[in-house]
Amino acid sequence: MSEITRRDFIANATLGIAVSALDLKAFAVSESTPALFEVASVHPSQPGATARQAHFSTPFGVTDRFDAEAVTVADILDMLNGWQLGRVLGGPAWMRTDRYDIHAKASAPISSEERKSAVQTLLAERFKLVAHQETRDIPAAVLLAPKRPAGLKSAAAGETASMSVDAHGDPVFIAMPMSALTNYLAQMWHIPVVDQTGLAGAFDFSLAPSAIERVRGQTWGDLVSEAMLDFGFKVEMKKVPLQVTVVDRCERPTEN
Repeated sequence: MSEITRRDFIANATLGIAVSALDLKAFAVSESTPALFEVASVHPSQPGATARQAHFSTPFGVTDRFDAEAVTVADILDMLNGWQLGRVLGGPAWMRTDRYDIHAKASAPISSEERKSAVQTLLAERFKLVAHQETRDIPAAVLLAPKRPAGLKSAAAGETASMSVDAHGDPVFIAMPMSALTNYLAQMWHIPVVDQTGLAGAFDFSLAPSAIERVRGQTWGDLVSEAMLDFGFKVEMKKVPLQVTVVDRCERPTEN
């Protein structure tokens, strides 16, 4: 993913979990399942497409569009699962490697929740996807705050929730709950992250991984880990019971 696309991807993913979370239960198309997308095309991406090119361009809020390029079925399920990586299990190996361009349009603007339901239906129709949720003990990073970090400021009344990345690549959170931070960390560390800070409400804060002197071999995720400690958070690795999405069936898509 290019730097600009990467930043947009992380910002959209982080804002998505902060604004709304989807309860992904077992789903499959039935006569009562509304196909909210009037037109939808699903095509394999250009040969050689990689994760660096993966991009969701669908905005939040009311819209009649869903557009994704160079994404895998697993990418879409991560999105539907609140962007918490590592919580989609099972399914064929190609589900995580084959990339598709998907463009869908509803007959009228629909809400974010309706659009997520429509994406579920699209996956069930085109990929014959059937999945269910269950609770399993899986490794996760648990976010703790022994005391409230000094740099964590309560959001002012009327502030609009947003997450952006500055010129150094450092994340800036405005009027965001701890769920936004755990989502960002899950993207950086590629594991589920659980909030056990006890910090409720929305906050303004930023992390500065770019300010940490990088040692050879360190990744950006490693720098984020150090920045979290510098900020005043604590992270523990352990198995915790988490709700995961288990893929029961998934087939390569039918023709448009």
